[in-house]
Amino acid sequence: MKILKFLLMFFFFTFHVQAKELPKINTKFYLGIYKSFDKLTSVATSKYHSQYPYHTSTDAEKENLGFFLGYNFYLDNLLLGIETSFQENIGKDNNPGPNVTGTLTYEKLREIKFNVGYNFNDFVFFTYLGIGDVHPSWTDYHGDPSYIRDYWTRGFGVDYKLNENYFIGLNFDETTFDINYVNSFYAEEVHKQSVRLRFGYIF
Repeated sequence: MKILKFLLMFFFFTFHVQAKELPKINTKFYLGIYKSFDKLTSVATSKYHSQYPYHTSTDAEKENLGFFLGYNFYLDNLLLGIETSFQENIGKDNNPGPNVTGTLTYEKLREIKFNVGYNFNDFVFFTYLGIGDVHPSWTDYHGDPSYIRDYWTRGFGVDYKLNENYFIGLNFDETTFDINYVNSFYAEEVHKQSVRLRFGYIF
């Protein structure tokens, strides 16, 4: 009788465990290209030239191409991912202001972002936080080297799966970073807003 009770309890427990679905785990590599619509504005001040602040705003090269590569880990419909991107051009200001001359160019954007999202049918909704780097150059001030501290970027977006391998997407990105000019002691706070149309391939 004890053996029979044991067998009944064993089969009941086994059936109960198998009846519960384990979370579905999946991983995906992907890569693609995006079209970015970028707008950069800045305010610059100097403790040595406090009476001469200046402002910049990009007026050219505001539509640019970029590339991205990423990896997603799915636990059921929950997404955790990492993505890196590169963009050669970001924007150019051909007329920085009344007190400065030359052309200011922002280029060579590199970013790495950590994504959190949710998969709903063929849509993936996500938000992200990351760090990046960008290279500024100013034609009339090559003698004044500049540098940028690693900046934070943040945004959100949605991807739509066309089929098992291809997807399109849209995301909105916002970034603020500082440019420090070594010789003139100017500090430039730059605000960047971007809208990106994405097309990618899932492996």
